[in-house]
Amino acid sequence: MPELTPRAQRRLRLSLSVLLAVALVVIVWQLLSILLPFLLSAVIAYLLLPLVKLGDRVPLAQRWPGAVRAATAGFATLAVILAVVLVLALGAFRLVDGSMTLAERAPGIIAEGEAVWEEVQYLYRNRVPANIQEIVDPRLTEMRAALFNASIAALQRVSRVAQSGISQVVGLAASPIILFYLLFQPETIGAGVRRILPGPLREDLTEIGRLAGESIGAYIRMQLFLGAMVGVVVSLSLWVLGVPLALPLGLLAGLSELVPIVGPIMFVVTASIVIALVDFTKLPFVLGVYLIVQVLQNTLVTPRMQGQALGLHPLAVILALAIFGLLFGFLGTLLAAPLTAAGYRVLTYTRREWASASIVRLEDDTLVVMANDESNGSGDAPGGA
Repeated sequence: MPELTPRAQRRLRLSLSVLLAVALVVIVWQLLSILLPFLLSAVIAYLLLPLVKLGDRVPLAQRWPGAVRAATAGFATLAVILAVVLVLALGAFRLVDGSMTLAERAPGIIAEGEAVWEEVQYLYRNRVPANIQEIVDPRLTEMRAALFNASIAALQRVSRVAQSGISQVVGLAASPIILFYLLFQPETIGAGVRRILPGPLREDLTEIGRLAGESIGAYIRMQLFLGAMVGVVVSLSLWVLGVPLALPLGLLAGLSELVPIVGPIMFVVTASIVIALVDFTKLPFVLGVYLIVQVLQNTLVTPRMQGQALGLHPLAVILALAIFGLLFGFLGTLLAAPLTAAGYRVLTYTRREWASASIVRLEDDTLVVMANDESNGSGDAPGGA
């Protein structure tokens, strides 16, 4: 690009860097199912890396730095594996316990439902005029057929998800190995990625990646803190009130915080169904506790943390959730806030650098004019003498 002015070269490099960054995001999105173990491992490594680096300060690390870092990374990876196994085991135990309770109550629920249905049919046949029944009956038949077809389609969809989930499980089995290397040699991996970037675009792409990583990291920390806070408060509150399945419901409430706005709604629906099947009298307590927690969180905690972490207005987050959910479904809703925050910071960086290119060019032109004036002045001096 020697024939271009410095300003044009800077703006061209900046434009190419942004286009390449967008292309990389699109590629990652298309290969998300394959890259999911790497992304999950990267998130966990990001959270654990400060703790692992504490091991570098022990006296043994000065003598055997590689061995100490490997041991620390290994212990951290093992701790993550044990935590996941413990959560799955606890969840499986609670699921079996809840399934047994549901199986015990199922006959009574079915009998009550059949009695109510028979009563509704009796009232319909004896109270509704025959001419109206002739109009309604075909509609009811169509509705039953539509419900049956929807149920079959839902079962087929669940079957396809389960089949694809097998490959996901196989991919997730490699996550501990990926996590270990991310904790053991993060600097080496970062330097390797930086080396494969195009030379002229390396600085801009590195800065774009840093800004996006900071936004996504801030969002992850914020959501994990909110999830932990909500989970603990809901679990303790329900346990004090004697609500069944207090710990699983608290865990579900905490996990639902990972999806802004949509997550709490999903928790309310799921918790209502579970409590209605287990102990219907406790349902008002569950909904009341969760409503109080959400009000306190959304009015006192979330706005301040969201402003500090993401730098976005709540309306911008809601709009991003709506757009990403419409275009990409549930996964888009999950990633809308961090991607929007990252895009906003990258856009701010691009706009600033684009404007600074004109300032640099203006300074260059000023220096050239000053140099010409000085040369002309020095040339006039002998003649004047």
